[in-house]
Amino acid sequence: MDTERATVELKFELRDPEHFLVAMSDELDCRVVNEDVIHRDDGDVLRYYTVAATPSETKCFAQSFPGVRSTRIVRSDGETCLLEVVADSEDCIHCTLATVHAVVKRTVADAGTGMVVVEVPHDADPSTVVDAVVRHHAGATLLSKWHRDDADLVAVTGAVGAERYLSSLTTKQRDAVRAAVQSGYLAWPRRSSASDCAAALGISQPTFSQHLYRGLEVLLLELFEVPDDEHDSVPASH
Repeated sequence: MDTERATVELKFELRDPEHFLVAMSDELDCRVVNEDVIHRDDGDVLRYYTVAATPSETKCFAQSFPGVRSTRIVRSDGETCLLEVVADSEDCIHCTLATVHAVVKRTVADAGTGMVVVEVPHDADPSTVVDAVVRHHAGATLLSKWHRDDADLVAVTGAVGAERYLSSLTTKQRDAVRAAVQSGYLAWPRRSSASDCAAALGISQPTFSQHLYRGLEVLLLELFEVPDDEHDSVPASH
């Protein structure tokens, strides 16, 4: 395998009881999946979790956890719910991984034990990623490491593939699109309003809508491979 074109996958175990994901899975004795993490301009972090517990106990735990600013149940079927949380970045392993250019593929915890799987692109250093995680997060240990040839990846497959697909968007457009998807704003019927999404991101509703629809336009034009000279130019949102 050509290691210069390989993506490295790292798997970490988390056992820090002060980590939100781990603590919730332990306290509620359930499975918790971190669906997405979005970094806000004010330094706080917007997170979405699928929690295998009732909405009432999920929200009760989240509201009592240190560093949590706000919580909202986006949807629920009675036994599982999607939790939206705005919190500080104190225990955010995604924030640590972002600084060393690693892409989170999956984050899950079950009964007090967490697991994070990340992909390290060929132009980043896996040892730097491992050092950063172990140094900044108590109870984190490396479980496994393996290489995958980038030639085996299709255009939009896995975390790295998704990031490549979204790379044509500005950061604000990407955040708006991700928040809209996770919160159910693009679902029918809608599970969240534009105001809900804007509040979660810490921006105004018109600003959210501008970034969202410009981002969706860029993605769809690329999907259908529409040349620039065949559609009206729309000023980019920043």
